[in-house]
Order: sequence, then C-alpha cells, then structure tokens
Amino acid sequence: MPRCDRRYRILPLAAFVLALLAATLTPVTAQAQTASRHVALFGVDGLSWDSIPPADTPTLDGLIAAGYSSQSWLYAPPFAPTVSGPGWSTVLTGVWPDKHRVLGNDFAGHDLGPYPDVLSRVEAAVPGAKTYAAMDWKAIDDFILGDTIDRKLVLEDDYRVNDRKIAADAAAWIPAHGPAASFVYLGNVDESGHTCGTAGACYRPAIEAVDQQIGQIIDAIQRRPDFASEEWLFLVTTDHGHTPAGGHGGNSRAERQSFIIAAGAGITPGRPAIEPRLVDVAATALDFLGIARPGLDGVPVTEPLNDPFDTVATGLRTRVDEPDIAAALHGWTHVAPAGWSVDNAGMRGGGVTEWQGWSFTTDEFWTATQRGQSRESNVRSRGVFAVADSDEWADKIFSGRFNSRLVSPPVPVAGNATATIAFVSHYRKHGAETATVTVSFDDGPARSVRTYTGDVTARPEHLEVAVPTGARTMRVAWELTGGNNDWYWAVDAPVIAASGTTADITWSR
Repeated sequence: MPRCDRRYRILPLAAFVLALLAATLTPVTAQAQTASRHVALFGVDGLSWDSIPPADTPTLDGLIAAGYSSQSWLYAPPFAPTVSGPGWSTVLTGVWPDKHRVLGNDFAGHDLGPYPDVLSRVEAAVPGAKTYAAMDWKAIDDFILGDTIDRKLVLEDDYRVNDRKIAADAAAWIPAHGPAASFVYLGNVDESGHTCGTAGACYRPAIEAVDQQIGQIIDAIQRRPDFASEEWLFLVTTDHGHTPAGGHGGNSRAERQSFIIAAGAGITPGRPAIEPRLVDVAATALDFLGIARPGLDGVPVTEPLNDPFDTVATGLRTRVDEPDIAAALHGWTHVAPAGWSVDNAGMRGGGVTEWQGWSFTTDEFWTATQRGQSRESNVRSRGVFAVADSDEWADKIFSGRFNSRLVSPPVPVAGNATATIAFVSHYRKHGAETATVTVSFDDGPARSVRTYTGDVTARPEHLEVAVPTGARTMRVAWELTGGNNDWYWAVDAPVIAASGTTADITWSR
C-alpha cells in the first residue's frame, strides 16, 4: 500500500498531550467550555486492538503512552451482530442497540430518533458551536448523523483513496475553524480486514497508513494559532474487530474486541483496572464539553465508578476446570467483596470449580466458557460482576442441586419508610430454577421482592422496599435455586440505600 511521505513521531505528540494534562480544568458552562475546549473523535473501522502493538504506529502509540487506553468488549448475536451499523450507532449515540435498535448495516427498523448523535447534541446544547464530520461509509450520514452539522464530507467507494482525502480535508478544516466537536471516520482498515484478515499481508500496512492520517490531522491542529490557550481531547475507537482470516459479525473474541483511547486535557495516563464500554465514548466527549447526557448508557472514562464488585479485580484467578479459557487469563474468584458473602449451604460438592455457587467474574472470562448463549448480551455490566451459572457448573460431575445466595452487607434504614435497591440484572431462565431478590430486616426472615419468570437482558432494576417500623438494618440477597444444567443469572453495580439518601445514588449503566 502506498505510504504517506511524512511520519509523526511519538515525542512531539506525547509532549503536547502531557502539557494538556498539566492544565487545571475549571467547571464552567457548556457555552464557555466549547469556546476553549474541543473534541476530535477518530473512528477507525474494523481496527483490531491486538494488531496495534506489532504495527509501526507512532501516533496511536503516542496517544496510548500519554493518555488513557483500554480494550472494550462488544455485544454479539442475538443482541446485535458485530458489524458497523450497530457499532457506529453505539459509538455516536452513547446507547446500546436495545435502545437505538440498529441491528444490521441496513438499519431496518431502527429507533435512532430519540438518541441523537454526539455532534447533534453539541449543536442543540450550544447554539453557534461548530461541528465537523467526514466519512467514507455513507450510511453513517444517511442514518446516524443529524442535519445540523456545519461541515460534512461524505465519500464513497475506494476507501484507500478516500481515507487520504478525508485526512486532508480534516487537516485543513478543523484547524481553520476550531469546531467544538469533530468526527473523522476512516474505513480502509476494515476493507483490508475483509480482503486479507488480521493475519494477512495487507492489514498491517492499512493500520500504519491510518496512523499517519490521524497524525496528519493532529499535527495540523497543533499548529493552530490559539492552540496553546485551548484544551483538546482526542478520542480513538472502533466499531468491531476482525477474525484472523477476515470478517466479523459473530461472537468470537476477535470480532467482539473494541477499544477506547483518550488523550488530552483532563485525562490521567494509564490503563484502567476496569475496562470501559463502547457507549462511554459519547459520554466522555459530552462530559468534557459540559453538556448534559440524559438517557445515555455510557459514563465518562474520567468518572470514578463505585461498584463494590470491582474491588475484587486484583484477586481474580486463572482457570481451573474451564478448558476453553486462555490459561493466563485472570477472570474469576469466589472471594466476595468486603461485607458481602455467598451462602452455598444449599449446595453439595462437585461441579465446575469456577461456578460453584455465586462467583465474581469478567466479560472476557465468562463469555469464553461457551459462546452464543447470550452471555455476550450482558452489556450493562462492566468490570467485575457476580454470576450464578448452573449451566456451566453442571459440566462436571456434581451432587445435589444448584442453590446459592449472594448476600449484601447490612444497610442502615432506621427512621425511613422505604429503601431502594438498584442493580443490573441479566438472566436466562430454563427449566426449574428460580431467581429471586429477597430482603431481610435486622437479620430476620427473608421475604421476596422480585422473582424472575422469564429472560431478562441487561436490565437496570430499581426496586422500592417498604421498611417496617423500628427496623434498623436491611440485607438484600440474590438467590438462584433449584437448577441443574439450566441457565444463569448475572448481577452488577448494586446500590442499596434508605430512600432518604437516594439523592446520593449515582448509578448510570
């Protein structure tokens, strides 16, 4: 593949990003923020995260070294295929496919109307703010992007040639006009993935070419006369991965792998302990510009998360009985977070070690146990989450039945009429098992507050519970009982509080 004449070295880019990191950000209005803050989002279609390190990519390497970077895991069928329509809709709207309803590249039956793209949100929130978009996959403009964007460049057909045209246009227009938000889509990496796969001879040169093109644009932005007094945030992401032989759309690790790179003002360098989700791209951009993000599924990558299950991340173990999981992958534990407990008194011995009662696990580890059974649809969980998986547990000789309770610490409720329980629930029902949320007050008898009678896909739950007069504490338990070789229940992000303190609950999954 022809290569650009100019290369962009790590040192200038890293030095520029580190200078931005040193700036102190003062909270101001969205109108004032967009006068000095700018977001440039680069969307590289079909870029495999695992393929970046072997390639000669000084621009991406510089952003990674000086900023935030992490892989991120997508959904898979039947939730949505790992193709561009759902992928870019998710990136640009900040909501999952069960909301925007883009389930293919034909966009048939979509519901994008209630979920505007990030550039359109900027236009609506800040009258007069400039926006820019360039792409060589026309469907993005046809279906996802709004009509108020100030400058659009839409090209078709030859991705290799058009990526160069897009880079040249962006390198001219963005520095000249200083838009508050820009989206630059480059499609040739995906085209090369379809041609030769990630293991083929054409894929790496395509990555190196797109790295030069992103560098070309960033270098031009750095030369803006007002650059030294501005705050720029650069984001890079992709819509899906590719198989070694080429192709995507399924549920393999290679196809589900995405990533987020963020560098610039307000970004702390390093790789997070808790991996982000693709919906976090739009949330991060809007948060940086001081723009409200109602209805978004994502959270900014700069926002700390307070999920108790994530506290066990450093203690995750490698596989014991699961043959299909990479031997070096750390992804499960039976050690509960401080104050939490797992009651397996109703279970007997045997079964797959990793899933003997409630376990704490990650997306990468859990979905590798067996693909294509909707474990990949658990999109609103992130980091470490709790799983009771009677299906996987029963893959080894066992005795008795699967009966396990995940129990919360006691929560103060004295003087309150009600309490609130919030969590993400992802449940598949099959056979005789029951999945029930129970509460007990002052460690008294448990009573049911929610029983699932059918499948629930990545649903946020908010339960209101009446507090008996005189009660001082409340415990919550999640019970999966009576199942053998049935299905599973995943729970994440539990927030339990007396209703008088619900204003302090920051729960946005």
